[in-house]
Amino acid sequence: MPSPPTRDPIETLSARRLEVLGLLAKGLTNAEIGHVLGVAPGTVRIHVSAVLAHLQLTNRVEAAAAYVAFESGPRRITQRLERPAIAVLPLRSQGDDPRTQSLAAALTEDLASSFARWCWFPVISTLASAHPMWEGRPLAEVAEGLGARFVVSGTVRMTPGGVRLSLRVDDHQVREHVFVEQRDAAWSSLLEETDELCRSMVAATYPSLIQRALATAADASLSPDLPAWELAHYAMRLRARRERSANDEATVVLERAIAREPALVLAHYATGLLAYDAILNQWGDPSPATARLERAAKRCHELAAGCAEGHFLEGRYLQTTGEWGAAIEPLRSAIVRNPSYAVAHATLAQSLQATGAAEESLMCMGHAMRLGPGAFHAGMATLHFMQGHYADAYAAALDALRRTPRYAFARALAAASAWHLGDLTHGRAQLVELRRAHPEFRSESFALTFGAQVEPVERLSRALDALA
Repeated sequence: MPSPPTRDPIETLSARRLEVLGLLAKGLTNAEIGHVLGVAPGTVRIHVSAVLAHLQLTNRVEAAAAYVAFESGPRRITQRLERPAIAVLPLRSQGDDPRTQSLAAALTEDLASSFARWCWFPVISTLASAHPMWEGRPLAEVAEGLGARFVVSGTVRMTPGGVRLSLRVDDHQVREHVFVEQRDAAWSSLLEETDELCRSMVAATYPSLIQRALATAADASLSPDLPAWELAHYAMRLRARRERSANDEATVVLERAIAREPALVLAHYATGLLAYDAILNQWGDPSPATARLERAAKRCHELAAGCAEGHFLEGRYLQTTGEWGAAIEPLRSAIVRNPSYAVAHATLAQSLQATGAAEESLMCMGHAMRLGPGAFHAGMATLHFMQGHYADAYAAALDALRRTPRYAFARALAAASAWHLGDLTHGRAQLVELRRAHPEFRSESFALTFGAQVEPVERLSRALDALA
């Protein structure tokens, strides 16, 4: 009878000690590791000593080398490659113009790179997807041959003013289109627009890919063996319900994900988003949620310093402490790192409006709406309310409530907007529904959290108090 495969000693470390080892391998000192994990350097020293003893190593350099070898080992790579794969096929140039042929080749590489940077999915090498053997073959056959569930294809052709890019993404497991898009660009600005074009297309496609990849997954609460990335995305799907019970469940799911993969940035980012939602909608004591939000921002900064997530969460944290002006810089930093970060544009718009920069605020919200059409009803309602456009705020809040009927903050916006319009009947009806669904929501708590000195916050609180 064959003996079972020997486990790497690193696999038997506790979640905390594996996390310590991972940070040690990045070159952090004990004090720096303690800062990241929120523990004393002495505690880190104990963990490091235990890790060295467990691995039978003598120093940190050997431990770091062992961790790097472990992370790049076949079994770990295999686990990551079990996710559904994406193949970017060579974009076809329609016509004989050498410029469009060169552009098609460049955009193919840029799209593949963008998907690889943005996605947790493996991306098939363009050397494989561009092989002549696939020319003229049906997409389904190409997908099967490449081992890809999702296939990106498209065309580039000349237009009177520049070029037109047509792109589509197909899910070949269910034989459906995921995404179809067409963009025009002028030759004069093409080089500047290429990166933004690829990023925005990947950003628009990514949520659909995730939803499809997890559509058949079992409920995370019943599947203890789900990998960390699936747990994190399951939590993000729960968050979309904007309900306290879903928020609580998602928070627990993310704790499991982080215990399984401590360096999973997505899990820390989602933890921060859930913490902000809990603060905004007054789902329990705000102090623990505020602490979770601050920790999540720091962890994202530490684990992915060059990415946008930590900067965005830092901005959200500053808003929850009433520092709307201070939030502008980290939110701008998030957008610099990811120009297609729609919610960062919307959040920056709110801080700009709160500090009196109304014109730039509208521009930022316009960017958010372009990147996420139909996705920012509550954000638009907030901005309209801040600007005193109560009819528009009321309409946008109702749009948000049609999508997520239990969204407490959207309900509060609807009630306050109606009051400012002099519509006491609808204002009181909205407040009654708010109290029924969220009896814990209080205007004074909202003002205390987001800053009673901030004029739009004061107006919202005053309206809710008047309706009570």
